[in-house]
Amino acid sequence: MSNHSKGILMISITAVLWGILAVVLKYALQRFSGNTIIWFRFTFSFVFLAAYYSINRPQFFEIFKIPPILGIVAGLAVGGNYFGFTRGVDLTSPSNTQILIQIAPLLVVVAGVYYFKERLTILQKTGFFIAAAGFVLFYRDQLHNLVISSQQYTTGNLWIIFGAVAWAIFAVCQKYLVRFWAPQQTNLLIYLVAAMMFSPLAVFHEFQGLTYTDWLTLIFLGANTLVAYGTLGEAFKLLPANQVSAIIVLNPLITLLVAGVLSFQKLPWLSSESITLPGYAGALLLLAGVGLVVKKS
Repeated sequence: MSNHSKGILMISITAVLWGILAVVLKYALQRFSGNTIIWFRFTFSFVFLAAYYSINRPQFFEIFKIPPILGIVAGLAVGGNYFGFTRGVDLTSPSNTQILIQIAPLLVVVAGVYYFKERLTILQKTGFFIAAAGFVLFYRDQLHNLVISSQQYTTGNLWIIFGAVAWAIFAVCQKYLVRFWAPQQTNLLIYLVAAMMFSPLAVFHEFQGLTYTDWLTLIFLGANTLVAYGTLGEAFKLLPANQVSAIIVLNPLITLLVAGVLSFQKLPWLSSESITLPGYAGALLLLAGVGLVVKKS
């Protein structure tokens, strides 16, 4: 298998894992509080990453001698991202959350313009306008076809936007950190900071009397963080960044597909999607616009 094919495989794994994440998270929130889920995901990822590198690359732990401030900020930011995303899924729907969280890469590009003095191409500027039009169209469709209260929908969207801003902060910090540290080395610090951040908020008695399905759900959510970010890192090594970003943008379509199929099962924990044709058109415009912005050429 060529490096290009391996790269496509790696980023496809990332897209699929992130695509089904919101749906599984919606199910998990029927059994666990959001803070407990977030704590478990970061703790699971840190423990497995620490165990692996303690054997293979113990020098990676040098980052804990004098932890970089930006590494701590990145850990707090990614914790904020997980919290905002989880609240968005809880208050709205998996598809709505996955579509609106695409604001995050747009914010990263804006940060690149202001802080890294990057220039927007004509294609990127066009992408911003297309994404904005798609956002307005999708949002209006959702407001007119809500299966929840408008107040709950608005609150959920504010949390999603909060999560997008937090992810953009995390991404900017990572862009600085990888100049001096290996990506997985910074992940060790970031996962630990985020796990410690949610330790006082987790409800540990929720782990009592768990069923086999409960444990599988938690383990999947924990492994999702570990594997998705791992395959993403490998994809960046094997493919141009614009190809990686373009494929990642497709993950909300996977969420829409999975949620749409499951909605026919009349599952009590998953309400039917309230997206109509204009809403789907808005979602596609938003994703297309984001794709143009992150493509950069």
